[in-house]
Amino acid sequence: MRQLSTYLKKNRIRQSEFADSVGVTQGVISRLSSGAAKPSLELAVRIDKATAGAVPVHCWVELLVDRVPAVRAGAGEVLEAPKQAESGEAAA
Repeated sequence: MRQLSTYLKKNRIRQSEFADSVGVTQGVISRLSSGAAKPSLELAVRIDKATAGAVPVHCWVELLVDRVPAVRAGAGEVLEAPKQAESGEAAA
């Protein structure tokens, strides 16, 4: 993830030092920095706090709009996606 990698480089923080500050191993930070892995929500919150918001939680999360078409923008409510039609019938 570019934001984490950029933050660490810009602030001259070693992955091992940052890992200690958020309670994981250097290997986890390496995978996160390269984009090979995504953190749990709990870890994303710890990263957000440790970076004073420079690497916010939302940068790790795919936009729900891309996954569920029935998201009410700005309302914070997620509605159920349309159900699949059964036995080959078209959905209304």
